[in-house]
Amino acid sequence: MNEPVSGIKRKRTTRACDYCRSHRIRCEREGGHSSICTHCKLYGLVCESVAPAPRSHRSRLSIHRICSAEDAESQGLEPGYAGPTSIFHIASILKSERHINQVKEYDETNDIFRNAISSSGQQASEGVLYGRCDCSNGLWKAQNASALLKLDTLSEQLSLIAGKESILDDLLLTSITKILPVFPVVTVSESMGREQPPDTFWQYYTMKDYDSTPHSPLPKIVRLVHYGLASMSRAVPVPIRQSIIRAVREELDDTLQPSRQNSLSTVQLLVSLFISLDLHHDNPTESRSLLWQRVGTGIRGAFDMGIHRRVSNNIIPCGQVHRRRRVWGSCIIADRWLALQYGQPLTIDLDDCDAQLPFWWPDHVPDMEDISALPIVHKVVPSFRFLSELTSLSILLGRAYSLTSSTLRLAKSQDLGFYSLQNDMDVWKVHLPNTWQYSPVLEIPAMEHLMQLFLVALEYTFLKPFFPANIPWLPAHIAFRPTVGSIERLVERAIRSLSWLSSEEGAFYLDVCQMTVYPAFLCMVIIATDVTHKSDLALASALLTGQEVFTCWSEVEGPSGKWGSRQQILGAINLLGGSSV
Repeated sequence: MNEPVSGIKRKRTTRACDYCRSHRIRCEREGGHSSICTHCKLYGLVCESVAPAPRSHRSRLSIHRICSAEDAESQGLEPGYAGPTSIFHIASILKSERHINQVKEYDETNDIFRNAISSSGQQASEGVLYGRCDCSNGLWKAQNASALLKLDTLSEQLSLIAGKESILDDLLLTSITKILPVFPVVTVSESMGREQPPDTFWQYYTMKDYDSTPHSPLPKIVRLVHYGLASMSRAVPVPIRQSIIRAVREELDDTLQPSRQNSLSTVQLLVSLFISLDLHHDNPTESRSLLWQRVGTGIRGAFDMGIHRRVSNNIIPCGQVHRRRRVWGSCIIADRWLALQYGQPLTIDLDDCDAQLPFWWPDHVPDMEDISALPIVHKVVPSFRFLSELTSLSILLGRAYSLTSSTLRLAKSQDLGFYSLQNDMDVWKVHLPNTWQYSPVLEIPAMEHLMQLFLVALEYTFLKPFFPANIPWLPAHIAFRPTVGSIERLVERAIRSLSWLSSEEGAFYLDVCQMTVYPAFLCMVIIATDVTHKSDLALASALLTGQEVFTCWSEVEGPSGKWGSRQQILGAINLLGGSSV
């Protein structure tokens, strides 16, 4: 009979020094008995072990929580949505008195909320929300731990590359001051979580209201994605950008599995990936495919949770209702712009949706008719006004796309659709503000320039069939013509937008936000093809400016050198430049 083999006994490890312990890096000593670790010796640091162990913020697989009034109002798992043809809804057609108690018992057993979906002027019972059991398998917790470990490793790696430890803090500051305010599918409050903000936070924000922060923190991969977005700027050194993007891609591949539990934070993560095309893959085809599929999955997840429906405040807390509205607006924006960019069908049919536009104010502010009566109004500003207006612009863009995107659609279009859209566009533009603020001390001038750039795409899509060169191919049944001067104003707007994109601020958003690339390309199309048939020095100068903008943009390098997708667009720009000579 064989003797049982005893396992190798673990050796007692030496306590890590204070520096390695606080930065969560491996503390190694030469020969195992050296008085100074290799890291402190390499960087000339004081190597001692006297400080108490730092508090761990890592997720635990088992946390015993005490129920409280705060937990009762917390933002937990989003309910699911079932439409009028579902079994859940069909059960409600039992109207006889003898079935009322049975339906009530059925609802309580299955955690169903009737009359949660409300549509103005229609019956409330057009669908139901149903609760989701809180799975205890730790899927998100495992992802949190994985992403947290990735952040720790990445921080140490970047510190060695850049020669300083604050590189991730710098990227986070860029994210919360320039990126998240513009496309707040994840807000600054959500990004910071319930942890204490860094000192630099207070230079741009006067308060951190925890009522605008979900009770359950977002997965750590969201923070990793924000680092990746900020690293897209050409101001970030290439080795830093390459390391961060590789880490983001690895974590996305591990995290975004179809079997993962759907939640509002999952939708926020997927839709936030719409911001950057190059974050997904180096190959242009793969990158576009991944972007389309991931954002589409996020939109489907929003449908699954009924985010496209108006929900009663009696069912879900005020802050969560506003969060849902904000995420839904982001879904509309992503859907319309991806469809326009890729010539794909629109995924969202707004005739089936009655959710409101994003709320202008922070999530914790009550939804009131006279919001100026609130005592806290002097401490906050309409942070999400830009998102709300961008959602409105995207809805108008979808209507223009449905009218003019193809000869087939033009053949089906009617004059009434053009007149109605022209009127709605004019009314909407009149009410746009001149200044945009995300906090009382953070005004973002770039928002005005971005809105003008996005208007180029809207007006071009609407006016394209009526350009002088396209009039001969316009269907005979369309008698509508745009207002006088519309095309000339579009050309002027395109020239101003290219001028802004040539600035440092404009170049940043061209690098980071792929949503700016398509309208910037349209600016070049408008100028290079000379839609007004008026060749002058201003057009020639704008064309040269645009070519320089796209050339510099295409020179930015990723993990595999220059981005393939950017080289493709630069080739198209060069074709436009050649056609105008």
